[in-house]
Formats: sequence, C-alpha cells, structure tokens
Amino acid sequence: MSNIKRWSGSEWYDASVKSWNGSSWQDAKVYKWNGSGWSNMTSQTYTKTWGCTFTQTYREAGTKRTDYRSEKICQGRYVYEPWGIMRSLIGFDDGARIRNELQGARIDKVELYLQNEHWYYYAGGTVVAGFHNHSSKPNTFSHSEYGKAYQKFYDRGTAGWVNLPVALGYGIRDGYYKGVSIFANTGAGEYYGIFNGYGDWGAPQLKITYTK
Repeated sequence: MSNIKRWSGSEWYDASVKSWNGSSWQDAKVYKWNGSGWSNMTSQTYTKTWGCTFTQTYREAGTKRTDYRSEKICQGRYVYEPWGIMRSLIGFDDGARIRNELQGARIDKVELYLQNEHWYYYAGGTVVAGFHNHSSKPNTFSHSEYGKAYQKFYDRGTAGWVNLPVALGYGIRDGYYKGVSIFANTGAGEYYGIFNGYGDWGAPQLKITYTK
C-alpha cells in the first residue's frame, strides 16, 4: 500500500507512481527526507504467517510412513527398517497461495514454527531444515536443498521459531520452492525428534517478512 494519496473530490485513495524506462511504465520508488535519512514512501514492510497444507513422514527407504505417526514430523533414526533414518516434508504453497502474495517483494526474513513432541534426550536436540518443491505429498521423499538451517531445541515438548534463509522466500516467490524438509542424515541421538504435524495443535507455520 502506498503512502502517497490522491484526493478524488470526496476521499483520499492510494495513488500509484510510475516511471518510463524507455520501453514501458514501471513502478517508481519515491523517497522523502525524514530529518536524518531518506525513507521510501512507495513501499511498506509486512509480516504474514501461513499454516501448513500438509505434513508427511518418510522411512529411510524413502517411502511414506503409514501408521499413526504418518503425519507427524519425524527426524532421525528409530532403530532400523521399516523406519530407519526418518525424514519429513512440510507443505506451504501450492504454486499460488503464498507465491502471489510475494510477487514483486523483497524478502527480509523467513521463520518456521515447530512444536516439539519428543526428543531422544531430555535436554532436547537439533532440527535440520531444507527446502522442497512439492505442492502435495509425494509418494517418495525428495527435496531440493539439504541442511539449510540448524536450530537447537533445549528441552522436550518446547516450541520455537526456526530462522530460515531468505532464499526460501525468494524460491516460493519465484516458483521453485513450496515448503520445508526436515531431515538429518545421521543416526546420532541428538537429531532424533518428533514434531506436531498438520491438524495438530501447534502445527507448523511459515512466517515471512517482506517489503513491497
């Protein structure tokens, strides 16, 4: 929403400002002096939060887990097959839901909310997040980027926001990412954890701060 207004004769409304680049009109940036620096009058910063559209846990073999924890977010080794080193996918965008909102935006911050259910250790563990490009649950696990963020949780049953690279926001905006993968390729107890999934209290959320 613009800070520049135009009077219609009865009310003020947002006015768009355009500049000619030699071949077409494009949105122009207008700045004003605030006494100590220039501030942008034609763009604003927003923070929006979206709930997940699906969650799915996969076995080490890459196939879907189909038992009572199929829609939990499981990370790490639980004995061996049929479970093994588990990994999960969290869906957020369908190619339009968030992408359309971010068109033309600069991404300032991306955060993932997770509610822990269990860690191997009482002292907590470390979650490992990556990116994927699935709009719905694939039958076999795959993701686009591994290990883009690591965050420590310090107790069982705690919740928190995981800071993710802004690359995820840009990827959603530009159509080549749609969600988050949770996968630590190790059998160490530090990385064995379970989080609430789609439909649970404390289900995953994605919070993006952006300017446009």
